[in-house]
Amino acid sequence: MNIRFLIVSLALGLLAVGGCAGPRVITDFDPSAEFPAFRTFAFSGMTDRGYEVGPSDNSPLRGRIKEMVDEQLAAKGLRQVSVEDHPDLLVHLFFGVKDKQRVQSTGMTPGLYGPGYGWGPGYYYGRPVTTYEYHDGEWERPKPRDVTTPEDHEGTLIVDLAESLKKKLVWRAVIRAVLEDSLEKNFEIANKGVAKAFKDYPPDK
Repeated sequence: MNIRFLIVSLALGLLAVGGCAGPRVITDFDPSAEFPAFRTFAFSGMTDRGYEVGPSDNSPLRGRIKEMVDEQLAAKGLRQVSVEDHPDLLVHLFFGVKDKQRVQSTGMTPGLYGPGYGWGPGYYYGRPVTTYEYHDGEWERPKPRDVTTPEDHEGTLIVDLAESLKKKLVWRAVIRAVLEDSLEKNFEIANKGVAKAFKDYPPDK
């Protein structure tokens, strides 16, 4: 059977609603794979923002993400070995970060004496007040305006498990979230996402 993996961007983008939600996780797998038969795994490498990184990478930041995946696989009863030991599964990680602008519409005028006279929505003696603008002798409802707010930094972590012998992808997790200013908070987000991804591993067919 052909694998049913979802089409996803490898540019790390955690599209969290409103920027406050936790990591969003999507997993998919090959239903023909015999997951109970997989006992060992090895890291085959990483792709960090489009650049290939070997399994012997010494980056402490990438290493922490690697350790999170290692811990989850070990908790599922899999043992980590080297690539030379012919593992049952090869693990490859994809990292990416992108900037995304938030655009929202508003019908409020920029001020009392902005482009045309007007006032913003509010309450007058306890009653709602509708917004109007004055143009060419007529009072009109203002059109919504698109306002661009500062960019969010979005990240995506993709974890691929491939059957070593057949060189075939059998499982994938896509973890997305809006990044925080704190590195430690971002690691907490990543850890929650990785744990959520492996919660139902091995998958039920």
